[in-house]
Amino acid sequence: MLTNTVKESRLYQEIEQLMSAIGLRTVEASAADIQGSKMLKVVVYKEGSEVNTDDLATAYNIIYPRYSVIFSDRDLQLEVSSPGLQRTLKDVIEFSVFRGKGVRCYSVPDSCYIIGTIESCDDESVTLSDYSKEGKDESGKAITLLFSDIAKAKLEYRWEA
Repeated sequence: MLTNTVKESRLYQEIEQLMSAIGLRTVEASAADIQGSKMLKVVVYKEGSEVNTDDLATAYNIIYPRYSVIFSDRDLQLEVSSPGLQRTLKDVIEFSVFRGKGVRCYSVPDSCYIIGTIESCDDESVTLSDYSKEGKDESGKAITLLFSDIAKAKLEYRWEA
C-alpha cells in the first residue's frame, strides 16, 4: 500500500530544500541507527534527464558535511542513489516527483494493472494519460485513480521503442 507520510518528515523537507537548489528532486530520505552509526539513505531524481554520477557526487558533497555535524556523536554512513528504471513507488508524493514518467499501478476495483503516463496528481488521486488496462481490452486518453484504490505502483520503463 502507498503511504502518505514522507512530506511530513523533517529529514525529507530539509534534504528536498538542499537538493532543489541544485536542480534535483528528493524521492526518498530515511535515517536509521545501526550499531552506533547513523545510516542516511537518500534517493534523488533529475527532471528531464537521468541522474548521473556527477549529480550523485554533488548531492553527496552537499548532504554529508551538514549531517556529519548534526550527527557528530555518531559515525555517518550516507548512501545517495538514483531511483532506478523500475522503482516501486512507496509514497503518494512520488507521483508528483515522477510526473511525465510511465507508471504501472494495480487498481483494486478494476482487479488489473493500469499502465499510463503520470499527467497530474493531488492529495487524493493521480491522473494517467494514454492508459491501458492490462489483460482487458480497454484503453483511453486519461483515467483518474484514487490513491486508496492503488495496491501497488511501479515506474514503467519501455525497453523497446
